[in-house]
Amino acid sequence: HAMRAGFDGVQIHAANGYLIDQFLRDGSNLREDDYGGSPENRIRFLREVVEAVAGEIGADRTGVRLSPHGEVQGVDDSEPASVFVPAASLLSDLGIAFLEVRHEIGPADKHDTRAAIRAAFKQTLILNSGYDFSTAQVALDAGEADAIAFGRAFIANPDLPARFAKGLPLNAGDMKTWYGRGARGYTDYPASA
Repeated sequence: HAMRAGFDGVQIHAANGYLIDQFLRDGSNLREDDYGGSPENRIRFLREVVEAVAGEIGADRTGVRLSPHGEVQGVDDSEPASVFVPAASLLSDLGIAFLEVRHEIGPADKHDTRAAIRAAFKQTLILNSGYDFSTAQVALDAGEADAIAFGRAFIANPDLPARFAKGLPLNAGDMKTWYGRGARGYTDYPASA
């Protein structure tokens, strides 16, 4: 449907505690069949979904989003590198266009998988979450990623690229309004002058 609607491609959301992420993480995947237990088994559902989508629209038009760091919506993993690094390698082998990794590392997080995922995934790697202009540039200059995606900053700053280019301050987002209905919190933030 996305391709018929004129989209360039699709991103499979395999992150943030949603269905595919629940299969990936040992804190939520308690299955005892071919989709549970070992990291290879927990990656199986992701592989099947990506193969099905790429089979329809092409791997070069398929992206995936993962979130290996920390608990999200009650979903966590005791050893994220054991599943997310092999998942990144598999996705690289499948030839998908890009991998976006939600990277929110807290000071107590001992499971930073960014470097291992960067080494395992050979195509375009995008990092997301918690970046501002300067930290994004540092990450790009260090080769940690090929691009940095901004989601929350765009909600509160509809003119984010212009603000970055001009060095202007950013509007603070009001997260309490992000999941409601209507314009409040989505289309009512002021643009820069």
